[in-house]
Amino acid sequence: MTTLEIVFITHIVTSFYMAGLCWFVQVVHYPLFREIPLADFPKYERKNFVTGYVTVPIMIIELATGLYLLYHNQTTLYFVNTGFLVLIVLSTAIFQVPIHFKLTKTATSALIDKLIHTNWMRTISWTIRIAILAILLSQNLAFPE
Repeated sequence: MTTLEIVFITHIVTSFYMAGLCWFVQVVHYPLFREIPLADFPKYERKNFVTGYVTVPIMIIELATGLYLLYHNQTTLYFVNTGFLVLIVLSTAIFQVPIHFKLTKTATSALIDKLIHTNWMRTISWTIRIAILAILLSQNLAFPE
């Protein structure tokens, strides 16, 4: 197996992992934030930072492998894949992370709602990327005749 094939498989695995995790966060985890009393929420949110251990390393690997693939495959689908990946990283840096930090100090219903609404950008982007990666995977599979 070549380095490029290993990177491609790693990228697909990390992307599918993150897409699934993002859907769970979008429809289960973040909506449950509304059930936590606002006075107790900052303490909960500080403990919730442990989720970074299961997201940040995978997102870094996903980004690195995505950039590597784009460098070696400068086709439209790889550009679109990387574009949505950059959108996810920017959304995380501009919206999700700052909101999470604010929630460690003071929680409001509006801030929780903003977190849920802005996360749709990532959820939809990861979903589109999964479709793109499925196409790329099908193009790269060698079927015996």
